[in-house]
Amino acid sequence: MGRHPDFGRLIRDEATDTVVCHVCGRGFRSLGAHVRVHDMTAAEYRREFGLLRSRALSARSFAREQSRARRAGYLASEDTQARFAAGRAMARSGELARKRWADTGNRAGTGTWADTSGRPDPDPAEARRVRRESLAAGRRTQARTADERTAAALRAAGFADLAQALHTLYIEREHSVEETARVLALGKGRLRRLLGEHGIGIRPSGQNSATGRHARVLLNDRAAAERVGTDDIAAWLRERAVEGATLRELAAATGRSVPWVAARIGPR
Repeated sequence: MGRHPDFGRLIRDEATDTVVCHVCGRGFRSLGAHVRVHDMTAAEYRREFGLLRSRALSARSFAREQSRARRAGYLASEDTQARFAAGRAMARSGELARKRWADTGNRAGTGTWADTSGRPDPDPAEARRVRRESLAAGRRTQARTADERTAAALRAAGFADLAQALHTLYIEREHSVEETARVLALGKGRLRRLLGEHGIGIRPSGQNSATGRHARVLLNDRAAAERVGTDDIAAWLRERAVEGATLRELAAATGRSVPWVAARIGPR
């Protein structure tokens, strides 16, 4: 059987609110019954054209009508509600998944998931397409969120644009990559890519200016302060030392070294 060009996609005609048959090209409110004229069951149709097993082969309005009818039937029947409650309890306990494995996976004799014919369940083209579209949408959302966060950081720091901010912070003020990334609300990897895109060479590792070293010190101090919940890490360390805490205990609390703690406490 020749496949329709839209393999892996349920074709909808929004103007007539119908779904289009991949085989004959005609539109129907529901394909479930129609595909029998092509000597196929709904499950076989889904497999043949790469559609998800859970995909309803019906128009949106028809699906909504069915949903309303099922909900009305559910609310009107205490027996149905009881059966659904039992099913939910089985799902929560994991019994439903174990039963499905026993009833379908082992039918194939391979220990893998299978359909009711006993054949391994394929990875439908539609499932792959849905995953790709979902991943692409997620990346676009992440990129948009990152751009908005950086734009807000630029405004807060008083920069007109990203190029000015990169040149001022990294070149003129000689901030480190870490500090520049913090000011601009960027990840270090993305900052390095942006520096390259703007023609700014990254300083070799270990080649830090006095400004860069000072910025790294501030970053370490800020990280230690956040770890113990204070705004002034030096004052906090001195207070704990007066209370009897040892340098080793303070180093463990702040996640820094004993010499680092001693330097911030000062002469005792």
